[in-house]
Amino acid sequence: MKLSVLLGAIILAVATAALVVTNPGPEAYADYVGAQAQTYLTDEVCTDLPAGISDLLGGQCGEMVQSLMPELDTLIRDRTERLNFAIGSIYRTSLGIPNMPMLPEYRIESLGILNRFFTYSFSQTG
Repeated sequence: MKLSVLLGAIILAVATAALVVTNPGPEAYADYVGAQAQTYLTDEVCTDLPAGISDLLGGQCGEMVQSLMPELDTLIRDRTERLNFAIGSIYRTSLGIPNMPMLPEYRIESLGILNRFFTYSFSQTG
């Protein structure tokens, strides 16, 4: 009986240590959200622009998104809150352009665990 309790405690300790070691940090999260945002903007927003705006951009929306990624990366880092539970983290990000209330704001919530991210909430306000 004592051996099985000891073995169970060792397995639990190893599993907990593995979760702590693989809890992804803020840099990894910023990279993850940046890649997700770039894909969303390029695949969804750029392809659904009104004709007048698309004409104004000369079909260069994707290139514009690419050129704005450094600023978006800074915005992500500045507007993200991390709740660190050691074995995993919850990240909450609010993305929008400050002082431009006529544009939508996006709220993203993700769980970081085992060196991966799982977005469980994505909403648009405004």
